Amino acid sequence: MIKKRFVIIPLLLLIVVAIIMYRYQILRYSIETVIRKNLPPYVTVKKMVFDLKNSKAVFEGFGIKSPEGFSQEYLLQIKDIKCRYRMRSRNILQGIEILEPVFRDGALEIERLADGRVNLSEMQKTMEKVSSETAKNQPPAATEEKAGKAGPIIKLSDIVKLPREFVLKNGKISFLDRQARPGPHLITFENINANFTLVLDEDYSKVTSFASTGNGNLNGNTSEVVKWVVSLDPTTPKLTMSNRFDVSGADIVSFEPYYDKYSPLVFKQGRFSGTLIFDFDNGSIGSTNEVHLSNLVFYVKEGYENAAFWGTTVSELVKYFRSPYGDIVFDFKIKGDMAAPQFYLGPISKRALASMVIDKVSTAIQQASEKGSGDSAQGGKVKEYIDIFNALTNRQ
Repeated sequence: MIKKRFVIIPLLLLIVVAIIMYRYQILRYSIETVIRKNLPPYVTVKKMVFDLKNSKAVFEGFGIKSPEGFSQEYLLQIKDIKCRYRMRSRNILQGIEILEPVFRDGALEIERLADGRVNLSEMQKTMEKVSSETAKNQPPAATEEKAGKAGPIIKLSDIVKLPREFVLKNGKISFLDRQARPGPHLITFENINANFTLVLDEDYSKVTSFASTGNGNLNGNTSEVVKWVVSLDPTTPKLTMSNRFDVSGADIVSFEPYYDKYSPLVFKQGRFSGTLIFDFDNGSIGSTNEVHLSNLVFYVKEGYENAAFWGTTVSELVKYFRSPYGDIVFDFKIKGDMAAPQFYLGPISKRALASMVIDKVSTAIQQASEKGSGDSAQGGKVKEYIDIFNALTNRQ
């Protein structure tokens, strides 16, 4: 009996020493196991590293899979997420709170299919579906007497409390559009540095608010800079979103599929800068925009060569919008329901058209005086120019 005790005591001591020596590894393994077990099926994390001494963590290879039917495997991939954390109780297995997360080398793949479906919108549906199915498959909750005050951990939000503020460094956003034209059209924003706010519901099953401020380069070119301030309320029945973009030196040809059907010109090259504001309020749009075009090389589309704007060809009309620096400047507003928006001229465009009308009216009056006061045709043109100008400039 004494011999057995002599054997057992050293073994117990060895176990205690091993637990003390490897307690951090055991705790790291435990919290990682709990987190992985409760991750939704569309989320992947290759590696989790917890520095328990300094309350820091790194999540490597984070990814959110795309909904079914889209070409990209992942909607979002992040090389690593570094953060601080604090325990929500003395026991780390009762959950942790993430603090000051920094996303590095993140890539967001936004895709619109030919039928108009967008993977971001479809992802929201996927999150809600998975959350609903998870709730159905949960066993009945244990009673407080059995589970203790903390209750059973049955969902990810019980284990990890996420912050609302995030930082993104060296990110990338790709827009793959299969609806804008027959073939897919790709635009990217790269070298992104941004702050954003993301608010989820208590079950982490849907986004209730999103906002971002940041900057990046169009198609990875450092000379093409885009800065933005964006906010989104996804809880409304129709789109409610505020967007402000300050653009500098962007290649106009990159956006050809979106303006081509409205433009009488074909741009071979050109740069645009300016401020674009698009506000959506539950399906209604309010937009104010000022655009500066430079280094333009263009030609008039077939069928528009002799198109007259009150007796002015397209090429001649352009000169009225030129600034003293040689850029073409125009501003415009968009208002009304998104299904049938109305376009209005801004003050700069109105001044340009006023100059054109003055020229045309002066020419018509001069021609009428040369032909005699009885030339009713020229008098009719004067009235026509003035009526059209008044109709345009009186629209707010």
